[in-house]
Amino acid sequence: MRDAVTSHADCLAKRVCSARRGAAHCQDGLILVCALAFASWNVYAQDDNAKDAETSRKTAGAAVASKDAAASSVGALDAISVRGTRPSLYAVPDVNVGALGAKDPKDLPMSVASYSSELIEAQRARTLMDVLKNDPSVQNTAVGGAMDNISIRGFPIDWTNTMRRDGMPVAPYYDVPLENVERVDVLKGPSGFLYGVNSPGGTVDYVLKRPTRDRFTTVTSEVRSYDGYYGAVDTGGPIGDGQFGYRFNVAGEKAGNFGHAGDLRRTFVSGALDWAISPRALLQFNFDYQNKRLAAQPVIGTQPDGSLPPQFDPRILLGQPWLQYRTNTFNVGGRFDFKLTENWTFTTQVAQSYNNRDAAFPDIYSVAANGNILSGDIYLSPDQSFRVLSTNTFVSGKFNTGPLSHQFVTGVSTRNYEARQGGFGVMPITVGNLFDPVYSPAQTTTFPAKTVEKNFQPSVFVSDLIDIGSYWSVMLGVRHVGYRDDSYAPAAAGTHYTSSVNVPSAGLIFKPLPSISTYASYSEGFEQGGVAPYNTLNAGQSLAPVKSKQYEAGVKADIANKLTVDAAVFRIEKTLQYVDSSNYYVQAGTQRHTGVELTANGRPTRDLSIVAGAAYLHTEQEETGDPATNGKRAANVPTFQASAFLDYRIAAVHGLSVNTGIYYVGARPLDAANTVSLPGYVRVDAGARYQTRIGGHATIFSAGVQNLTDKRYWAAANYNAAWPGQPRTFFVSAQVDM
Repeated sequence: MRDAVTSHADCLAKRVCSARRGAAHCQDGLILVCALAFASWNVYAQDDNAKDAETSRKTAGAAVASKDAAASSVGALDAISVRGTRPSLYAVPDVNVGALGAKDPKDLPMSVASYSSELIEAQRARTLMDVLKNDPSVQNTAVGGAMDNISIRGFPIDWTNTMRRDGMPVAPYYDVPLENVERVDVLKGPSGFLYGVNSPGGTVDYVLKRPTRDRFTTVTSEVRSYDGYYGAVDTGGPIGDGQFGYRFNVAGEKAGNFGHAGDLRRTFVSGALDWAISPRALLQFNFDYQNKRLAAQPVIGTQPDGSLPPQFDPRILLGQPWLQYRTNTFNVGGRFDFKLTENWTFTTQVAQSYNNRDAAFPDIYSVAANGNILSGDIYLSPDQSFRVLSTNTFVSGKFNTGPLSHQFVTGVSTRNYEARQGGFGVMPITVGNLFDPVYSPAQTTTFPAKTVEKNFQPSVFVSDLIDIGSYWSVMLGVRHVGYRDDSYAPAAAGTHYTSSVNVPSAGLIFKPLPSISTYASYSEGFEQGGVAPYNTLNAGQSLAPVKSKQYEAGVKADIANKLTVDAAVFRIEKTLQYVDSSNYYVQAGTQRHTGVELTANGRPTRDLSIVAGAAYLHTEQEETGDPATNGKRAANVPTFQASAFLDYRIAAVHGLSVNTGIYYVGARPLDAANTVSLPGYVRVDAGARYQTRIGGHATIFSAGVQNLTDKRYWAAANYNAAWPGQPRTFFVSAQVDM
């Protein structure tokens, strides 16, 4: 085991150094986070896997040899001795950082966090918040029993623009599955230059798994508390001589019978295909389909005096057994890379994302101290649909002008979005009491016609990363974004909004040592205006787009090739959007967030690995025109937040490791007026993994508990109401490589 650890550390060091030289390309995507991704989570190297990976490198030689030219043109990877990571059949620079192309993290004047499939697997994560609980700059803003929702650096995400799949937008309002995800990347701060219209807090990108050089099949099964079951198959490899490759994932999940909060049903299937057309050309294709149903559960309003609702068992169903939030989603995408010359590459992408949902929102607006529900109802709108068709085409290359070295990217992108939403019918029923609910038979109601919204965003971008000698670099970039929004409400005249904007970004980078990078940057964002929530007096109204700007400075360091430490200080400003005291969703005043972030990821000792961080965030609302909100903190944003996930391998027992996660979230205002705060809390998770071989097959047994102490806490605030944290949950799983 010790030899395996040393071998893995050497492999990591070589890979990080290679990434700094710009020669290595990150598996399945983003070179931007290549060094960070491998340094941030390198927990599960075992000697059996190291031997398997080395054997795979040797046996894959014949298949790969015939594709050497293609592999070199797109940056093929060596095998990596990390459990759960397999060498790609073909690895290409991804477009996950938009207008900047693909870069080493130390070449970028901005904060990037990456969470790998190894971490996802170790924590048995199912949804985005399960992963991003490890990020101290991400806040939970769940909308009841519907889908995960988050804020980044205190700004709620723009669901219709922020979430991306291999750099391309996805349809909104569903939990993106993780089975076919190699890594979750979080780019923090306004990214208008990189992606166009987007949230000022940042961008979340799901980097997909690609076909592998070695054929494999992995089967996973799991049981959980509350009658929970899960099964998945991940399989892939080359076809024939390796000119083609495939990757398929299938999964199914069940929890409960829709008689409790958290009950669900889910099925999922995905596929990816790679085709090396020639030594210069690579074509990639991917798709996924998911059907998911969740027990609809409300966020809970305050008591009549404005105080928080009473705590209750979070497993109690406060919706109805017949009421589920359902999503039916389909994604398909393609990418073509062509090597024009030794230094220039042409890339084009196209993606279609579709989501059909039954939007089901039980509401509890006010509740008494004894749990009696004083006011509430159910908002239901079946058959809402959302579609996004997007393209991205660019040319990237390197050249010199005298002593200056340039990494240049220019291209065009489009985003065509269409939605049929709204049309909510209202049922004036509740379950009566938080502690002793009484359910009603399924009811019928009438549904108004839906609002149709069409949004088109063409853009042109250009960027240049200029190296000035060995220590200094300058990043310059601008994107011109066109914007047209057409909204057609039923029985009303359509509204049309057209605009265009230039969103620049600039940064200065200084590297005093190869292992240290410091930077300062300025960036702007262009955010799609929010849609008034369904329970406001202007429900369904689309507000005008707003601009944001950020100033940031930071340092990124590799410590002895064992630990990656990043620190950043920033200030973000944007026009405020919130529900005012008259229950209208409005844009008014300025929202300013000033913060400091510190993260540390890697293996500080032979047996201990960590993913840890802390963030301080000061928020303020200014010039709102409303004395109730002016000068107050932003809702649901803690001043301090910290997390640490530690994995320790037991040297005395080959293959055994134990882990714990500790997550602290400070007190947060419930609403924009700061009338009451959600108390801070500490949540603790714990687990163990045992890796062995059974009948010649690599096998991993895992067991764990989430919320070890069964802490009762408020996990999120949204719409001036609170959402409880999950109860204690046990799981046991087994994973076998066939």
